[in-house]
Amino acid sequence: MASRYNRTNEEVLSVLSNAKVLEKDLSPVTQVLSFSEPNNLEENLLLLELDNSLLELLNNGDCLAFRGDKNESAVMCTKSKTFDVKTAEISNSLALVPEILWSQDTMCSSADRILKEKNVVKVFNEYLEVRHCGPRLQKLRSLLAVGEYSGPEYEKDLKESGVKLLTLHDLLHKIQASEEELLAALKENFACCIDGYWRCLEFNYHFRVLSSVLQVVDENSWPLNGLVCKEVLESLEELVPEVILNHLMEWYTFENPGENTCTLREDRICKVLGEVLLRPAGKWNLQEFLTAWQQSVPEGMVTNMKYLEGVAIKDTSCQPQVVRYFPEWDLPEDIGERFKVLFKAREKWTVDEIRPYIERLTTSKMNVNALLTKHARASTSNGMKYYSARHGK
Repeated sequence: MASRYNRTNEEVLSVLSNAKVLEKDLSPVTQVLSFSEPNNLEENLLLLELDNSLLELLNNGDCLAFRGDKNESAVMCTKSKTFDVKTAEISNSLALVPEILWSQDTMCSSADRILKEKNVVKVFNEYLEVRHCGPRLQKLRSLLAVGEYSGPEYEKDLKESGVKLLTLHDLLHKIQASEEELLAALKENFACCIDGYWRCLEFNYHFRVLSSVLQVVDENSWPLNGLVCKEVLESLEELVPEVILNHLMEWYTFENPGENTCTLREDRICKVLGEVLLRPAGKWNLQEFLTAWQQSVPEGMVTNMKYLEGVAIKDTSCQPQVVRYFPEWDLPEDIGERFKVLFKAREKWTVDEIRPYIERLTTSKMNVNALLTKHARASTSNGMKYYSARHGK
């Protein structure tokens, strides 16, 4: 490797003269930049742009984690948010020079020019730009489905099958989401932590346990707002593992303040019982479905199609009208592809109808209305505003 060339004071003065710069107008310290052969560490350095809030997180000792498989574009995650990471070009190259002296550090009373050797570690022509985005959760259901919990009687067979169950640590390495967003998604997907592993309940088992809870309520003639949770748990403790019962009670009830009772959540119970009817059939005559659905829920509850937002859609353009199983979690994660599927399923949507299917992909800078403006075309019919494919017929 060639030895480094040492610049002299005379050469510096010659450069100043050629540039028509007076030496007296400069500080007496000149920093001479040299380029050395890069090592592997320096070659792998990347330039990352952070806003003040993210920089403050780092300064406070928090971590930023990059997540994504080889076939996925990277995201960066804080404890609570996810950021898309893109490469952006720099119009003027930036040189990384450790221990460079700033103007205030070069002031001294020396009469002679002082040369300071500084090494350029790397020159950057691009940097990583981060923008807040939604978590990418499409893989979550498929990952959890492999180790679904179907009851204690099936656990031995599952273990012998060699299925790898996943801890929160495992999921954080596979899912492009912050920890808080992942935990929220696990809750939305009705996953629970069993012996340290996150598992979804197999749907029929889930329904069977919920039916047992509702049967206990019926046998005791409790009002919907007067369940004695302790008695429910005691009645079913020999049939259902405690962790599953606690999980169901937490999801389908809320405690009555100052009392030893709890109230059944109408919205969540109606939703799952509606899904029980829709899943196997896929499509129902709307009026027949509404009748069967109302008959399936506990007495005193009133079904409402708003409870099936993100689960089912109505088609009122045909006769008889129908309702179709159409779960949000099966749609593409890419927003453009998602809109294509939505407009293929139904030509026109109101904002309230389409909201459950795109709301999860919104960001602080791109809300539902902004997504519709970008990806859909608005029209008005009989005083009602509808959205359809931007490049539709």
